[in-house]
Amino acid sequence: MAQQFFVLGIGGTGMRCIESLIHLCAMGMFDDTDIHLLALDTDKNNGNFGRLKELKEAYVNAKGLKAESRVAHKDTFFSANIKYYEFSPDYETKSTFKEVFNYGDTQYNHREETDLADLVLDRNVEEFNLQHGYRAQTHLGSMMMYQSIVEASKSRLPNGLKDFVSALITETTSGKAKVFILGSVFGGTGASSIPIIPQALSRAAQIISNGSADILKNAYFGSTLLTAYFNFTLPTAGEISQQKIIATSDKFALNSQVAMMFYDDDATVRSIYQRFYMMGTDGLNWNPMQTEDKSSNKTLTGGSQQKNDSHYIELLAASAALDFLNTDEDKLQQDKDNYKTEYLYRAVEDNDKFDFQDFVGKERQTEFAKKLGCLVAFALFNNGEDDFVEKSRSGEDKEVVGFEEIDPSQVKYLKDYFRLFFARMIEGGALEEGWLRQLHRSAGGGDKFLLNPKLFAPQTRKELMKLDWNKNLYRNDGIGKDNKYSTGMFGSKFNSFKKLFLQELHGEGSKGITNRGEQLYKLIYDTLTKLYNFN
Repeated sequence: MAQQFFVLGIGGTGMRCIESLIHLCAMGMFDDTDIHLLALDTDKNNGNFGRLKELKEAYVNAKGLKAESRVAHKDTFFSANIKYYEFSPDYETKSTFKEVFNYGDTQYNHREETDLADLVLDRNVEEFNLQHGYRAQTHLGSMMMYQSIVEASKSRLPNGLKDFVSALITETTSGKAKVFILGSVFGGTGASSIPIIPQALSRAAQIISNGSADILKNAYFGSTLLTAYFNFTLPTAGEISQQKIIATSDKFALNSQVAMMFYDDDATVRSIYQRFYMMGTDGLNWNPMQTEDKSSNKTLTGGSQQKNDSHYIELLAASAALDFLNTDEDKLQQDKDNYKTEYLYRAVEDNDKFDFQDFVGKERQTEFAKKLGCLVAFALFNNGEDDFVEKSRSGEDKEVVGFEEIDPSQVKYLKDYFRLFFARMIEGGALEEGWLRQLHRSAGGGDKFLLNPKLFAPQTRKELMKLDWNKNLYRNDGIGKDNKYSTGMFGSKFNSFKKLFLQELHGEGSKGITNRGEQLYKLIYDTLTKLYNFN
């Protein structure tokens, strides 16, 4: 039976961390796992929220069009079964603190409560629009998020929060659950939510189960403590006057320091969380809006235009979730019994390069290299001129038979996934960066990030297809340097792939998988891992 894992991505940074986690799932790093993903953000129209939903749709439908037939697998692409939920507090009709808490009526009936609010919240904080998040006002955000989760659990209407908590209740009735939170400590929504999420989930579970569920007792909690790693344009005086409150990146470093002091000092938080993964960068020179809008000087507080580029540290955060899932349960229970929290960090070699071990450790570095590289090769064989999966499905390739029943929509979603993963073609044949290319740029470009820099050099589809990824997939040093294959004197990289695939086709590698599309993915996975000499 697949292991169950519960992950929450909170705020804009949390959305991008979930994106990285989904890409790890596509590589096959979360084998034999049902992952319950809750995307939680106040800004439901946020561009990163929208991109996450597009990625999620591509992943789950590439795995199979019918949700009830999707299951977790092992040693293949798209091996994890993702069960996705989302929740956004409703700030449509009541969009400020004063409106949500009926400040006018409360002031008349319970003056002492509004006096207390006025003492800890200044006027602008009480009156700014909450639809774009809590804008680094964590003292307000923690209270608002807790209240929103509790109210959602009481609602008679269905919502993603209730569905996620119900799945968590089911898991904790028969054992212990692992819950991991992805978010930052320097912004608004994530920073506000990380301290209160365990208690909020526990209270919601009590409401939904009529008091029978005890999440705090029967779950292990881990979280990222992700400090500042980017900057954006400072707001003008006019923007501040209009918006009342805007989170500014010049305060992110200070926010991070204060947050770390809180997590180190707060006894309640340390008694609930078993692990914190501390991470950050040594500077704030990353511009997350570089590819979305190079010409705008406007400060975006949220909305559909706020679609930040991905950054390598978000992959590190997703890798922390992978580490937490694989942590020995006895160790977590011992820490839980002793009210002990472990603070973990990973030091990167001071050679200006990122290696596979920097993300997953030495024990899994070869596995990570294999699965990431082979997924790139799969993307290039599938979304390039070879179009292997579609030709197999349509019967155009006469030698590859047995896959005609794959739904064309499943192939379309697979192509959509690969465009988001690596690159998509835009007008004129130019390439638009996908997730992996953005990570490469965030790490400094060149040979500084995991794979061969030649993969990231092409600017057009034609240039990309000319690339010899059979021998230029990995860097010339470290893990992967010897993992390449020859095409022979007159062969091609595709023909070498197909020859070995046809051998795999007559084996039993995909036995036990019922979806024909996933059977094909498994055969491609086995072919590529052998082709690149990982087996």
